[in-house]
Amino acid sequence: MSETKYVNSSLEKSLRVLKLFGPETQHLSLSEIARLIDATPGGLYPIIQTLLKHGFLERDPDSKHYRLGLAILERANHVLSSLDVRERAKPVLKRLANELQVNAHLAVRYENEVLYVDREEASSGVVFPSIIGRRVPLHCTALGKVFLASDPATCEEEIAKLDLLQVTPKTIATSKGLRAELEAVHEQGYAIDDEEFHLGQLCIGAPVIDYQGRVVAAISISLARARLEMEPLKGFIDEVVRGGVNLSRSIGYTG
Repeated sequence: MSETKYVNSSLEKSLRVLKLFGPETQHLSLSEIARLIDATPGGLYPIIQTLLKHGFLERDPDSKHYRLGLAILERANHVLSSLDVRERAKPVLKRLANELQVNAHLAVRYENEVLYVDREEASSGVVFPSIIGRRVPLHCTALGKVFLASDPATCEEEIAKLDLLQVTPKTIATSKGLRAELEAVHEQGYAIDDEEFHLGQLCIGAPVIDYQGRVVAAISISLARARLEMEPLKGFIDEVVRGGVNLSRSIGYTG
């Protein structure tokens, strides 16, 4: 018997409202929310008020637009703190950031995207907007390529699910090109995003593997591509791969 009959429609609508908000849609009006989930503003109003009451939404008094509330952040922090790999990754990320003067990241896969769960910055004196919780595409990021290349047996199926958007002129946006790229990633044990997501920026990613041999996370560093005119790429690659191996061993990987 289908379980759908047990789904609470009001709760489902509340969750759909919360999932509308993201990096590109941080503020929405009531009418915009209603349109996006195919509801009427009047019918949606009690749900919005309930989310406001419990802190899952906030309302700007001037624009009358809604945004995610601090209750979301509080619960997200509970989830992140429970991720053992995140705690074990902290010293690895700090070492990469400090020794290489780069930004270092930890991410997991979330459906067909990369989800950032931690970050260490190259300099504590430079303020960057937080990317923890941000989601980015799989096909044009070093982190994403690591996840896609983790199981060659499912590579074709994985590529077929993706919307291969041309994010920059250097993005690999064809199935054939991405397939060849992922084969190389699987063989070499690391991935590179060479200005495929941000022009002028190069990223290197490596897998984090658990005791069962599964890629459960990935780490990466990002740096200005201009640095390669004076510093060898291999040095950066070696450090990221070493960081991935050390982190994998700390969570039980023995390969």
